[in-house]
Amino acid sequence: MKVLRTGLILLCGLAIFRTTSAQEVNDTAKLFAEMKTLQSVYQQKALSFDIRYTYASELHPEALLDSLSGHADIAGSSYYYQLANTEMTANDKYIVTLFKEDKIMYLSKPVSLNAADPLEQMRVSMKTAGVTRCSVTEKGTVKSIQVGFKEGGPYKELQMMFDKSSGYLISMRYVLKTSLLMETTGGANGEVPEEYGEYAIVQSYYDNYKQLSEQQKRFDNTQFFYKEGDEFKPTAAYSEYKVFVGSPDLQ
Repeated sequence: MKVLRTGLILLCGLAIFRTTSAQEVNDTAKLFAEMKTLQSVYQQKALSFDIRYTYASELHPEALLDSLSGHADIAGSSYYYQLANTEMTANDKYIVTLFKEDKIMYLSKPVSLNAADPLEQMRVSMKTAGVTRCSVTEKGTVKSIQVGFKEGGPYKELQMMFDKSSGYLISMRYVLKTSLLMETTGGANGEVPEEYGEYAIVQSYYDNYKQLSEQQKRFDNTQFFYKEGDEFKPTAAYSEYKVFVGSPDLQ
């Protein structure tokens, strides 16, 4: 059973890192200030990087149950994100999502949340889940942030590692309820199968960072569709795709 979903995967990853010289950060204002500093790296540069996600049960963390690889390009509010058979391209006017296996092109308006920016996803999830503790540590060239969440909530803990010199995210580790990752469940009442356990460990790794070149071409929506009257039609390169419009007032 594939349990990793594209939207939720963006929230998750690896950063197992502890030292005895941790600086405790007990209020969320300080935590978000730290995150804002780190996030500025992704906002100020046009970047290209690769991503790998893995999933395991907290009951047996050594046994991987699923893994996926992808790629992201970010240039300000524009981005390209690819994972398995799904691709998403966004600019200041459109978000184009390709479901390649089903040959579906889904068009919608851009939103304030950048789906390809892992730190933006972290900020939103931490703000809604309720942070109870946080520590920031540094060792050699690596900075690490560990976050704990309210007991009984959807998330248990989060750990992140960054390269101090570049500010780039290296890896993340999320412990979260398995039910959040399930596309379908085996129980009659929608319960998670016992063998999966209540909590899952989702880890992500970010590498092969490069300065993005010719980024405008990557984010150009005209490569996917054109408008004829009030109708959106696929270009010749995507003639096999059926177009669905997700925003009723899309211009």
